[in-house]
Amino acid sequence: ASLFAAPALAQTAPVGDYGVDKTHASLTWKIVHQGLSNYTARFTSFDATLTFNEADVSKSKLSVTIDPKTVETDYAKQRPAGNTTDFNKEIADEANFFNSGKYPKITFVSTKITKTGDKTGKATGDLTFLGVTKPVTLDVTFVGGRNDPRSGKYKVGFSASGVVKRSEFGMAFGQAFLSDDVKIQVEAEFVQK
Repeated sequence: ASLFAAPALAQTAPVGDYGVDKTHASLTWKIVHQGLSNYTARFTSFDATLTFNEADVSKSKLSVTIDPKTVETDYAKQRPAGNTTDFNKEIADEANFFNSGKYPKITFVSTKITKTGDKTGKATGDLTFLGVTKPVTLDVTFVGGRNDPRSGKYKVGFSASGVVKRSEFGMAFGQAFLSDDVKIQVEAEFVQK
């Protein structure tokens, strides 16, 4: 059988601990730039662990750690000839942005996970960013689960999205040309430990 054939989905994922499959995960964010576009960037280094209980998702837990130094804007690939600006480094290091020297990680730790539909739910947790911790709720969709024939382990996949306000975490810089709202989009596969 082909590895790309549509897999038969199992009834229920095994209860237990899962780690993010970093080769099948992305964490992107969008911010409105000058009222003109949704400027999109991503983090290239993050880790996540999930304790998953499909039958009772309220018993599930999620923990995420993001390295803000790994912001990727693709500016270096798009910048005009002769421009040597390292925009990724500016966003990562500047006190007005991620200030990664002082705050070397961004974390999210779930406090409550609820089911809202057959494959949908909400994950509420504490987001710590720039030294400030505030509750954030993500809308989550369970994409599916299956045994991975290559690893011999069970995998589950999710999409999650939410909005955070920069000002709530003390990032007021650029309010005249950058939206306060930042849209977050996560796509992730998790593999059973």
